[in-house]
Amino acid sequence: MQSAIVQMILIVVGIAAAAIVSIIVYAQLSDNAPDTGDNIDKGRITTETLCDAVGGTWTSGSKTCA
Repeated sequence: MQSAIVQMILIVVGIAAAAIVSIIVYAQLSDNAPDTGDNIDKGRITTETLCDAVGGTWTSGSKTCA
């Protein structure tokens, strides 16, 4: 049977390991994230509201976003 101190040590080690994994995953996802505006295909946007939301310029005559 394990003592209370051993159980506390195992809990702390488990929490530390989970924190390390979380930090590594967050860092990897941040490095692979696109820069601002990299993943927006404005040519496929068909509404003025969405075009404004992504920082595009709406052309009402042709109903396109640029």
